[in-house]
Amino acid sequence: MFPIIPKLLSRSHHGERGQVIFVAAAFIVIMAGAAAMAIDVGSYMAHRRSLQNAVDAIALAASQNLPNGDSAHSAANEWALKNEIDINSMNVIVTQQSLPSEPNPKVRIELETDHNLTFLRILGVSSASIDVSATAIMTSPAGGTGVSPLSVTQEALEGATLGEEVVLKYDANDILQGNTSPIRVDGPGSGNCGSNENYCSALQNGSTSIVCAEGADTTYCDDSYLVDTEPGNKVGGTRTALDWRIENTAVACSEFEGANGVFEDDPTTNEQGVYRIVPECNPFVNSEYDSHRVMIIPVIEELCNGACEVTVVSFALFFLERIGNDGCTGNDCEIVGRFVTVNQNVGLLAGTFDEDSYNRFVRLVAD
Repeated sequence: MFPIIPKLLSRSHHGERGQVIFVAAAFIVIMAGAAAMAIDVGSYMAHRRSLQNAVDAIALAASQNLPNGDSAHSAANEWALKNEIDINSMNVIVTQQSLPSEPNPKVRIELETDHNLTFLRILGVSSASIDVSATAIMTSPAGGTGVSPLSVTQEALEGATLGEEVVLKYDANDILQGNTSPIRVDGPGSGNCGSNENYCSALQNGSTSIVCAEGADTTYCDDSYLVDTEPGNKVGGTRTALDWRIENTAVACSEFEGANGVFEDDPTTNEQGVYRIVPECNPFVNSEYDSHRVMIIPVIEELCNGACEVTVVSFALFFLERIGNDGCTGNDCEIVGRFVTVNQNVGLLAGTFDEDSYNRFVRLVAD
């Protein structure tokens, strides 16, 4: 009846098929371009992350040698080669300590390189620049939590050799010091980890309060470098806390050094007697075993007679060697530890670099 209609419909279908083919082709091109861009962008980001990890490692390795600028440069070049970095594309900047504006010596690593692109070449983009940097400081601990409520005097450490035994707590048999050396880091109280547990709890787990060294940044510390002594022999609390530390230390981390040792010589430094904590035994990071025999002890100016206020001037690391002659009983409750210096973070806040401090560590910081 209307013969023209089938012809018009036929032409319409042919036109739609042409449009569909055009749209499909355009869609394929767009998707291919998006996929190509995603591959190139993903490759670029992976390369950038790899280079950032490399400069972080280089900065940390170089800062181990501060404040010696030449040694820091040499270490940076050595670690660049280990990470397959072209030293000619790397810039090493050493900034020495300059108080008060620069409290710590630091090294900054800057790296600029090109990343070759694959698929974006069809758009005329053959490469993209990658700029990464990292800055690390060498610092001394200012303080922090996790501190033990014992103390050692500056005088006692001045004559001590690294690795040597030092008395961390005297007992009633040696009261000439006027105190047995416990201090209040979490407030008063010396119970047996029961209702009055401040001393015992801090000795077992480390302080929950921040304790700082004199002269530390007041942003964190205020007057927390002033602490009170905790007079008395503290037999019950000392025995409970230190027995727990020893019993909960794995056999693999139960000795000062050796096959089951916590400490080993630090290969990153030429300093005699400077150790590092075996990674599996390090209680300040997520390690395999942890050694609860490693303790942070405040260093005080001097020990006084009875209840009084003393000044914390620094911190020292000790390995718990023994408790009395046969545990902690009666008057016999002397605590002895081995004095250790390490060039690594022991969980304390960064302070102002002191070349004579008992422990130093490096840390990445914001540029």
